[in-house]
Amino acid sequence: MKSKIFIFLTFFIVFISSCAKKGADTTLYTNDYYLNSAQTAYDNGNIAAALKMAEKSCNNLDFESCNLLGKMYLEGKYLDKNEEQAFKLFNKGCVNKYPASCLYLGKMYNAGISVKINDKKRDEYYQTASTMFFNNCNDNKSSDCLQLGLMYLEDLLYDPYEEGINYIKKSCSMGNGKGCLAAGDFYFYKKDNKTEAFSFYEKSCAQNNPDGCLKLIDMYNTYKFTDIKNIGEIVSKSEKMCKNGASHLCVYLGNMYKRYTRVSRINQEKSFDNIFTSCDFNNPYGCKLLGDLYYIGYGVTSNKGSALRFYDKACQLGFISACTLR
Repeated sequence: MKSKIFIFLTFFIVFISSCAKKGADTTLYTNDYYLNSAQTAYDNGNIAAALKMAEKSCNNLDFESCNLLGKMYLEGKYLDKNEEQAFKLFNKGCVNKYPASCLYLGKMYNAGISVKINDKKRDEYYQTASTMFFNNCNDNKSSDCLQLGLMYLEDLLYDPYEEGINYIKKSCSMGNGKGCLAAGDFYFYKKDNKTEAFSFYEKSCAQNNPDGCLKLIDMYNTYKFTDIKNIGEIVSKSEKMCKNGASHLCVYLGNMYKRYTRVSRINQEKSFDNIFTSCDFNNPYGCKLLGDLYYIGYGVTSNKGSALRFYDKACQLGFISACTLR
C-alpha cells in the first residue's frame, strides 16, 4: 500500500503509458475514454485536464470548449470569476452557431450578469438557441435533443413536463447516456417514479455513462424493489470506469466501501484504492478525501505529511475548504 505514493509521484508517466495498453477491455475502457474532450474531463472531475484542453481547443475554434471556459469563468469555482470574459466566450460561441452559448447569453441578460437586464435580448437568445437545438435534434444530434428538452424542463420554453421529457427520452433512445440520466432524474425528482427512474439509470449505465452507473448503484443500495442479481457486474464495470478516468464514480465507490450496504461490505483497501484513483485523475474532492484517509490512517498507514500534501493538491485543484487544512 505504501507504494501508492510512488504511483502519485509518477502519475503522468503511468497515465501516458497506460493509454497504450492493449487488452480485451480496451474497446470500451481506455484511459482517455472519459478524458477525450474538455467537457468529458470536466464532467468526470479532472479539472486540470479540462482547463488545459479547453484553452487549447477554444483557440482552435472548438466552441464546446469555449462554452465550457465561459461556464467556468461564470461559476468562479475553478477559475477566478470573470463575468465579462464569460460573456465574450459565450458570444464567440453563439456567433458561430453553438446553441448552448446562445442559451447562456440569454440567461445572462435575464439575470443582469455583466449586462443590463434585457427581456427582449433574453428572448432573442432563447429563441435562437431553441431553434438551433430543434434543427440539430431533427438531424439526429442527440446532445441537442437533450438540451432542447432541458430548456422545457427549466421553464425557458412552454410546457416543460410533456414536450420537454419527450425530447430527453429521444436523446436517450439515440444512445446518449446523459439523455438517459436526465430522463432518470426527471422521473426520480419530478415524478417520484422510482421504478421508471431506475429503468433510465440502467440504460444510462449500459451506455457507459459514469453518473448513470453511480445513480444505479445508489438505487440498488437504497431501494429494496431493485433486483440485485446482476449488481456484481455493474460494480465491476463501474470500477473499470473509475480506473480509466471517471473520477466522480471513484469517489462514490470509495465512500461506499466505508460502510455496509446491500451490495458491499466495509473494505478499507478498496475504499482507499478508489479514492486514491480519483485523486490520481485530479478530482479535487477525491484529493481532499485522500488527505483525510492518510490523516486518520484508513486503508493506509497514517502519515500526516502525505495528508497535508493531498490537502494542498485539493486546494490547488479548486477545493477551497481543503486550503485551510494544509
